[in-house]
Amino acid sequence: MEICCSAGTGNGRVLLTSASTAKDCSFNRITRTLALLSFRRNSCCQLSECCSSQLSAPYQIRLTTKSSRVPTPRRSVEVLAAVGTDDVVVEPATGISFRPSLLVPDSSIQLSFLGAGVREKQIAFLKVKVYAVAVYVEDGIRSFLASWHGKEAADLAKDDALYKVLAEAPFEKALEIVLARDVDGATFWGALDEALVPRLKAADNGVHGEAALADFGKVFQGRALKQGTRIILAWVQPSNLKIAIAPSLSANPVTEATINSRVLLLALFDVFLGSSAVSKSAKASVADGIAVLV
Repeated sequence: MEICCSAGTGNGRVLLTSASTAKDCSFNRITRTLALLSFRRNSCCQLSECCSSQLSAPYQIRLTTKSSRVPTPRRSVEVLAAVGTDDVVVEPATGISFRPSLLVPDSSIQLSFLGAGVREKQIAFLKVKVYAVAVYVEDGIRSFLASWHGKEAADLAKDDALYKVLAEAPFEKALEIVLARDVDGATFWGALDEALVPRLKAADNGVHGEAALADFGKVFQGRALKQGTRIILAWVQPSNLKIAIAPSLSANPVTEATINSRVLLLALFDVFLGSSAVSKSAKASVADGIAVLV
């Protein structure tokens, strides 16, 4: 299978997303590799027939630019090629878009997209998609993950030591949550608080942990969170949790609070990347991203 891209004028980037499951790990590694490609005018990106044969139907590959859109009807993954600020990475279960890089408010360090997944909540007999969550990391973190070079994404997803190193590495990192539906702040915080409390107790952090958690919760109390709201939870070195909120992808996030608590940060990242992660798809997607990164 061959994909030829003509971007017209200027430079662009090929970005790909897919549902992250163990059975699709080979294809995910292909897409993540292509996601790092840059293309120039009249450049050509190729996937060999042997790579194509690893894809399980149905997949769809789509190329877009500012000046043209060229659909190639194949199978279930979206390939988005765009120029400048139109670049997005789409979380497939929710259709929510994330940018391939993130600049935390009041920071000069650009963070790179590593993976994303969906957070679902069981209500009666239904699983409701509440939000999509993406993980961003500073590029220098690659050096701390060198021990996992060459390992398959399916194996990385089961390696708790990897996620511990990822969380503790002395580089900036962030979680970006985008709501898939309207929810009041108290409900959103209640679910997050429920996941954080046992982790803080296990860390035996006492009064300091409780105070940090209370400050965290104040940001969301009495607040209406509309569909599309972005919540950025950034780990700014060495131990600051920066909380920023924006009403949409296009709006600039505003810092709502900064909390100094390393134990709270470790608990927060364990919620999303630990052995009992609340979004299995996000953890698997991050494993795919690490497999390419290292």
